[in-house]
Amino acid sequence: MATPIVPYLGTVDSHIIFDTPWMKLEHTDQPAKILHLVEKLRTYQFDGCIIFSVYSQNILATALLTYLAEIPLRTAYSRENPYQLLTHWFPDPEPLSQINHQIKRDLMLLQMLDIDPDLRRLPQLRLYRDIYPDATPSLEDWALPASYIIVNMEVSEPKRQFPSQHANELLRSLLNKGEWIIFTGQYESDYLQDCIQGISDPRFINLIGKTTLDDVLCLIERAKAVISVNTGIVHMACAYSRPTVVLYANTNPQHIPWSPRSTQIVFDIPEMHKSKNQIIKYVDKLSPEETHTIPSATEILNCLVSL
Repeated sequence: MATPIVPYLGTVDSHIIFDTPWMKLEHTDQPAKILHLVEKLRTYQFDGCIIFSVYSQNILATALLTYLAEIPLRTAYSRENPYQLLTHWFPDPEPLSQINHQIKRDLMLLQMLDIDPDLRRLPQLRLYRDIYPDATPSLEDWALPASYIIVNMEVSEPKRQFPSQHANELLRSLLNKGEWIIFTGQYESDYLQDCIQGISDPRFINLIGKTTLDDVLCLIERAKAVISVNTGIVHMACAYSRPTVVLYANTNPQHIPWSPRSTQIVFDIPEMHKSKNQIIKYVDKLSPEETHTIPSATEILNCLVSL
């Protein structure tokens, strides 16, 4: 899923692409490939492995891979005692004792290994022009304004969709304030068409299905601001330190983007779309009286101004 972004990760020296059967992906039920992965990991002769996870995940399957690959140092958070699967086990305090942002959670794991990370340093992405100095992204052929706001409503899970009527009102409010809008998305859909229904302003640029990842990164790097549902675009925007407003469906709050130039507006999702994971259900019950209504266009614009 994250393969295309790898060239932009300046701190990653190498990578292995593999779809494990405990992830929500298609065509992963192939036991022979798991055994092949174990052998491949063994050939690398790694000194150690750090397994990062969210508190609602179980790391034992991944730990078993590293154990079979004979990696000498194996560490992770785990609620259950993994015994020999991990050489350095840290009982998971979340969410029963505390809840941290995902980045802080991961960095705290490093600290327990006596690795001293800088908690103030943000993840960064390399720039397109630094990776491909002689190439020209597609957007150079488009007549783009000098100043524009990216709006993205596309998300992989329907439960995280922002209501299309509210999205439409937001777009119209931005246009009424004289803003140029670039509307992004990988694929055409009825939902996205509902979001832009009846909008024909020349300052509205619809790029659904017209951009590559390279294009999107270039657009984000130059954008005045980004307004998006919780998807990859907001994390890219934070990595480029762009002012970002996240319309965040209340699913996993620990994944909220990590940046001093971002803010989020949380909204509740229908009961039928909530996770069946009992750990997540437990967290939801901690504050049952707390509700988050769908924000108005005015609320969103006020958040944008505050950045």
